[in-house]
Formats: sequence, structure tokens, C-alpha cells
Amino acid sequence: MEHGVHRRIASYELLRIIAMFMVIVLHYVSQTQSLAVPGTELTPTRMMGGLLESFCIVAVNVYVLISGYFLTEAQYKVSRLVRLLAQILFYSLLIPLAMACLHMTIYGRGVWKMAEYFLPVSMEHYWFASAYVLMYLFAPLLNAAVHRISRLQLKSVIILLLIFFCGIKSISPVQLSTDRMGYDFGWFLCLYLLAAYIRLYDIPRFDHPLKAGLTYVISCLLIYGLHIGLHLINEKTGQLQYYATVPFHYNSFLCLVASIGFFYLFKFVHLDDNRLPGILATSVAPFTFGVYLIHEHVDIRDKWAVWMANIVGGTWQDAPVRFLLQTAAASLILYLACIFVDYLRNIIFAFAERSLSRTKPAAALRRLDALFAASKDGMAEQM
Repeated sequence: MEHGVHRRIASYELLRIIAMFMVIVLHYVSQTQSLAVPGTELTPTRMMGGLLESFCIVAVNVYVLISGYFLTEAQYKVSRLVRLLAQILFYSLLIPLAMACLHMTIYGRGVWKMAEYFLPVSMEHYWFASAYVLMYLFAPLLNAAVHRISRLQLKSVIILLLIFFCGIKSISPVQLSTDRMGYDFGWFLCLYLLAAYIRLYDIPRFDHPLKAGLTYVISCLLIYGLHIGLHLINEKTGQLQYYATVPFHYNSFLCLVASIGFFYLFKFVHLDDNRLPGILATSVAPFTFGVYLIHEHVDIRDKWAVWMANIVGGTWQDAPVRFLLQTAAASLILYLACIFVDYLRNIIFAFAERSLSRTKPAAALRRLDALFAASKDGMAEQM
């Protein structure tokens, strides 16, 4: 990769697309009460839901690993952060406005709730977006650090962080006060450093398609086994109610290992950028973040599964195969619809950027981008 240039690699863009589809599957399973959480009956459909959850739980970690992998070597741009914030605000403000015009019930009634629309990052309207923005703000500091310290130093820092964020919580039968289950930017920083290490030095034990694939599959099956086993123990004894949820935490050990295996697997997927599959992957992937912002909006996240039920049918607890097909159909329909909406949003943004390109704020952003570009070039010369 040319220094300072972020070039899209079709295989990882395909992984980004798949990861976001997995996120929708996770949310569909949750919204349809098709996961055997403590206190619910372990029905055939919930067993299928648990299997889907086990294989899709890597999605968030993988999405962050992709970002860290490329941002480690990319030029830091304040303009990219501004675009990201503008995209978040676009949906957080436009969706309730559109729903209100259609006389649909919206969440934001009252000053406190309305603040989630206007301050979506600070109010964690979207927890993932809040954590991601904070991670991006730290990116230039993290990049400077990983390029200056030795491989052994970086490895040691990552191991210590993983012990704190992942290791202790993975064996603790009670929830730790500092544990956010991976729903925070602290965990994202760990993943960012891990992705930087993979980019700079690689992890040989994962660097083979068979090893990577087996790591992913075996880890996911262990997650599923723990999920079922702990649920049965909780049903009989009433104990381990918290720990029964741990296998599905993003910062659990098995989830982390499965995520690394799944990430590495796509290193060996070769898509030609000039052929249709590669072109589609690189064309569609930029809209995946919009898919998240649309379907996880506070006014939509609890409604879209009900809307999908009108299309694919309701959930039966004794029909796991039917549920599997419904999940695939509902997730795909929603995914394609959100991709189309974000494609339209991108056209609007492109027009707005062209219109504002000669304004003073745009010039200030270009100067800031140039400032970080100069600092990156200077650091490269010193190495």
C-alpha cells in the first residue's frame, strides 16, 4: 500500500459487508425474543437463535479490526471525522422528522430525550458510533505510538490490556464494575492496537486459511456449547444467571479468538478489484455504516423486526428451520433497503461537499488534514 493512501481491498470490504449483515442478524434474533436468555424456555427456535448468535457475535469486533487494520497506515483526516459526524447527525435528526411527518410515534418527547437526536455521540444514541468516534479521535496518538515502540513493547501492552478488558471478565462469575461487555471505546482501543499489531507484525498461528477457519468455527461452537450448558444449569439451579450471558459479550475470550480467526480467514479470500464480485464489494461496503445508523436509530430499533414480520411472518418457537429462513430473508430485505437509503444520502453529501468546497470551514479542514499529513511524513522520515 502506498504510504499515506487508504486503498480499499475487496476481500476486506466483503468482510465489512458480511460483518454488518451479521449485526442485523444479531439484532433480529434479539428483537424476536429468539435467544434463550436466563429465565426463558429453551425452545427449538431459541436453540437455532443461539446458534446464529454464536456464529455472528464476532461481527462488531471484526468491523473494528478492519478499521484499525487500515487506519494504522492511513493518513489521519479531520475531514473524515467531520463526514462521520455529519452522517450520524443526518440520520439521528432526519428519521424522527420523517416519522413525525408520517404521524408515527417518536421517542424524543421532552428535553432529555430530544438531546439524543441533537447530541447522538455524547448521549450514546448509537453506542457503537460513540465508541467508534472516540476511537477515531485517539487514532493519531495510537498510530504514533505503535510506530515508535518495539514489537515486544506493543505485544506486552496488548497482552496487559487484554488481561484487564478480556481475561479477568471471561472467568469471573460476577460482573466487574469496570466491565462494559465490549460496548465501549476502551475495548475498541484494544481492538485497534491488536489490528495494528496484525498489520505491522502478523500473528503466525492464525496466518493460514485452515487455521483461521478452524479457529473461528471451533470458537463459535464452544460459545454455543457454553450458551446451552450455562442456560440449562441456570434453569435447574437458578445460579450463574450473569455468567450465562458472558459467551455473547464482545470482550469475552472466545469471542475475541473467533473474531481474529474470522478476520484472518478473509486474508486468503482473493477478489479481483476489476471483476464484478470485487467491484460490488468495494462499491457496497462504504454504505454499511449507514445500515447500522438507520436500523439502530432509537425510533426504529424496536420497530423494524415487527415491520419485517408483516413480510416474512411471525416467529414460531417450534419451527427452527422456518426461523432460520425468516432471519435470512428479513435481514437481507432490511440490509438492501438501508443500503439504498444510504446510497441516496451519499449523493446528497457529495453535492453538499462540492457546494461547500470553497467556503472557509472547508479550507480550514483542508489545512488540518495537511497538518496531520505533514506530521505523518515527518514521522516516517525519522523511522
